[in-house]
Amino acid sequence: MKRIFIIVFLFCALFGFSQRRANQNLKGFDENKKIHFGFLLGLNYLGNNLSVNNSIYTTDTIYSVNVKPSPGFNLGVITDIHLGHQWDLRTLFPTLIFGQRDFEYLIKTDQGLFIDKRQAESTYLALPVEFKYKSERYGNWRTYLTGGAFIGYDMVSQKNTDSDIVVVRLDRWDYGYTVGFGLEFFLEYFKFSPQIKWDKGIRNILINDNTPFTNVIDGLKSQTFTISFTFEG
Repeated sequence: MKRIFIIVFLFCALFGFSQRRANQNLKGFDENKKIHFGFLLGLNYLGNNLSVNNSIYTTDTIYSVNVKPSPGFNLGVITDIHLGHQWDLRTLFPTLIFGQRDFEYLIKTDQGLFIDKRQAESTYLALPVEFKYKSERYGNWRTYLTGGAFIGYDMVSQKNTDSDIVVVRLDRWDYGYTVGFGLEFFLEYFKFSPQIKWDKGIRNILINDNTPFTNVIDGLKSQTFTISFTFEG
């Protein structure tokens, strides 16, 4: 993920530098139309804020638990409403978030220690609503900041699964806040924008099944890092 971030940053810096003295594209982009539509493509990491129960230090079988994020991707539709000179209201609905969480348990047996890995796949239908503050336009580019809230519904949640194979089940609903920043490049026919965003869930999405695998966890809250690319006309 760090390499992707560096590549995106260098690309944006070089592209922005090349646009400093170019002829201005899409003049009056915000003023001529109050509502703009577009789409989003992104890469995400479904991270987590994991709270471990103190009982893990007294158990005879489970020594530790860790949740590792795996890369996924986002698809979304953008509706951008121009509120003022430097303010927009933006919704990204529907947004589909495909991702996976890998639970790793360090377990002790008579044969020694081993790592038990379990996966929890998610496909969220999300509704982020954000306020967007834009800098002054400089040639064919400008910067912006976003902040808002989101609500998400996991369409492949294991909440209603009773199979013994499932170790950790997650609730379907999640909500929280979101912050981000990005750059906008005004091309000849559309506006292109790379963005970095951080979503923080405030709801405990863990379902405690009263098993050794869930009893050692007090809570699990989502924490998603996303690099996305938007295209608006």
